[in-house]
Amino acid sequence: MRIADPGPAAPDPGRGAPSGPDAVDPLTAGLGELRRRYAEALGAETVERHVQDALADLARAGTTGPHLEKMAVRFAASRLDALAEAEGLVDPQAPRVLFVCVQNAGRSQLAAALLAEHAGDAVRVLSAGSRPAAHVHGTVAPLLAEHGADPEETFPKPVTEEILRTADYVITMGCGDECEVHPHTVHRDWPVGDPAEADWDRLQEIVADIERRVAELWAEIQATLPR
Repeated sequence: MRIADPGPAAPDPGRGAPSGPDAVDPLTAGLGELRRRYAEALGAETVERHVQDALADLARAGTTGPHLEKMAVRFAASRLDALAEAEGLVDPQAPRVLFVCVQNAGRSQLAAALLAEHAGDAVRVLSAGSRPAAHVHGTVAPLLAEHGADPEETFPKPVTEEILRTADYVITMGCGDECEVHPHTVHRDWPVGDPAEADWDRLQEIVADIERRVAELWAEIQATLPR
């Protein structure tokens, strides 16, 4: 069975949820939404396993906080969306661009936010880390907000096979041999500085470097899009 329209890759099951004794927690609500979207095509067990794997992956990275369950649902949703595409259950709606660095806490998050700002819905933008940190760097978080990134979307997450396999472009940023690239993808390696090691002036230089590279990448992608 094909999934006709998988909808957004990152549902927000907790927003607007009822409060009080009858409230449904974000994990239960999110799992229900993912079952509705993917269980018939991928199987309920696959959906549930991806949610549990997402929770385990974030726990291993040391991720904590009040939005952990929402983060896990969003991470699982992006993986299920990629899996459905890899299995031929949904046609690609737009090129998928994956930015990868070591911690997914600075460079790759900034690049993803900047490309999303440029491209909007014309590109599906993802980021990941070879060894993800627990949180986005404190100096980077306000910059992401300035460029319209959703704070609940900007959390470090690991590279996964299905997301890597369905990426049309993979941009590696300082992770060297730790970053795998599938042969069919367009690969670019950007040797940009690490925000974690930068003072404020150096951080501005890094952001400007990433902005320039993102603009060039977006021009390259635009040239391949249907007119």
